[in-house]
Amino acid sequence: SFEMVAQECRAVREAVGLTDLTSFAKYEVIGTDAQPFLERVCANRVPAKIGGIVLSQMLTTLGGIESEATVTCIAKGHYYLLSGAVAELHDLDWLVQHIEPGEDVTVRNVTDDYGVLVLSGPKSREVLSSLTDTGLTNEDGFIWMSAKEITVAGVAVRALRISYVGELGWELHCPMAKLGDLHDALMQAGEAQGIRRFGTYAMNSLRLEKAYKGWGAELTTEISLVEADMLRFARKSGGYIGADVVERKKNEGVPIHLVYCEVDAVDADPMGNEPVMRGDDIIGVTTSGGYGHCVQKSLAFAYVNTGYESAGATFDIRILGELRKATVLSEAAWDPDNERLKS
Repeated sequence: SFEMVAQECRAVREAVGLTDLTSFAKYEVIGTDAQPFLERVCANRVPAKIGGIVLSQMLTTLGGIESEATVTCIAKGHYYLLSGAVAELHDLDWLVQHIEPGEDVTVRNVTDDYGVLVLSGPKSREVLSSLTDTGLTNEDGFIWMSAKEITVAGVAVRALRISYVGELGWELHCPMAKLGDLHDALMQAGEAQGIRRFGTYAMNSLRLEKAYKGWGAELTTEISLVEADMLRFARKSGGYIGADVVERKKNEGVPIHLVYCEVDAVDADPMGNEPVMRGDDIIGVTTSGGYGHCVQKSLAFAYVNTGYESAGATFDIRILGELRKATVLSEAAWDPDNERLKS
């Protein structure tokens, strides 16, 4: 599958790709107390402006990363949350269990109500604009990390301008019964631009090139935002569950750090759970990895002991019994300044 995945990756980076992420877990959080409720369970600032989107982690009282979701403000007191497919019941339970007595908050699981198609790539705006009357440019106000309810090929769509692959693109959320119609319209409209479907192997390669971390791999309940180098997603004002632990760890320091590295692999890439070695000592463990087809580098995330987290630090990763040199990178291998996302 190596070359097929490479072709899918190049299509997304050079033209336009389409993938189905209907498996996303989806929730409506509604009520007059919806915003303060979410500000309590989410470490990031919850958007108050209609159409605003943020990525946020939800923490335990011990500061561990319990879950991660994108939070979109649909209307005042109405939020749309998305999280991982495997976390549907887990995250629903987490949200419901944190509603306090007397709070006007309703959480509805709408996972089966909406289908999701992701259109990504430098030609995605060209394809989508041919199917909608809504302006899709930055000048039209449809900027990165914003959402609008629009019509695409006659289908009512919640269009979220976000991307897990690091390219210009949209998540298109539509009624499940209309998913096939929307898919066919996008494929037909994108034919001239070289549209191609891409799958999760390609998505993993593309997100590694962008140094995007994954819940359940890099982000777990064993890890806080400090070790994971995710403090930019934490409100400085605090007020969220686990904030006191995050603040303490930030001030006192932590013994391990998440690093992003390039690996001198040959015919096998890191996948996660490989030991990180310095001489005969194990100094860490990889959490995920793979081949970046568009940067032509083997890439990995790993938690390592303090002292090995600086850019340029080197160590070995044992892959299939052989030690391969790894070098810590200071920025994403692909588009570190997010110019393509914001174009």
